[in-house]
Amino acid sequence: MRQKVKIEGNHSAYHCGSAAVFSALTRILAENHDIVDGENYDALYVNGEGSMHHDSGHFSAKMEAIKAAIEAGRKAYLVNTVWQQNGNAYDLTLTQLSGLTVREVMSQSDLKHRHGIEADIFLDLSYYEIIDQNAEELDWSGKVLITDFYAHELRMWYRVTSGPLAERTYVDLRAQNWSSLVKSMQTCRAVISGRHHAVYAACVARRPFVAVAGNTHKIEGLKRASGFPIPVLYSARDANAMVRWAIDNRDMFSEFFHWMDEFPRWRP
Repeated sequence: MRQKVKIEGNHSAYHCGSAAVFSALTRILAENHDIVDGENYDALYVNGEGSMHHDSGHFSAKMEAIKAAIEAGRKAYLVNTVWQQNGNAYDLTLTQLSGLTVREVMSQSDLKHRHGIEADIFLDLSYYEIIDQNAEELDWSGKVLITDFYAHELRMWYRVTSGPLAERTYVDLRAQNWSSLVKSMQTCRAVISGRHHAVYAACVARRPFVAVAGNTHKIEGLKRASGFPIPVLYSARDANAMVRWAIDNRDMFSEFFHWMDEFPRWRP
């Protein structure tokens, strides 16, 4: 009998990477479950994505939804999530989850050492979103692309508007869909980004990248899980100098992409 499942954590409006995650999650769950709204459901799946860190508002709201589902006698799963520096208010709820999956080893370590919780690792679900081959494609003609970066001192995302990095071609993840982004990236030379999902798009497009740390350890955790010596910078100011390294190490990136392809896929 097919279970009725409810999904929380739709961040599709944020940018195309988040839309790709929710699309893939919905498609995978729909293979063997009936997806419903409202309160007539058997199990709750919460897409944690990048929101479960530093006791954020999204963190509290999602953990409260999980807690309520469990107290109502339903199964609850937290999937596809980051986990970083959250308090211990929901430790009991974590022990009552029917499943918990993170996307990289640093979140896995945080859960174990702060909360005593074991979590499984799977790649971000955007990696498995189906690419529409008829999607619009931009020709970036071998250019180096940049996206947004995170200013740690200001706690905000920003676009570079001056200096050598501003001369690169800027890509706004909110301005196109996932398929168009991936197909267009296949025409570029390399990608510089502080966005976790821009790094994933570069991986799907098979393009070398220069990663700059964002507001969580998502990118660093992926690199550490892989074991490949891919640098993660802590300032966008250093990114231009690393582009040549990324391009010169295309063979290593090819091996990294193969590692991602061979990584076990999440199944509910």
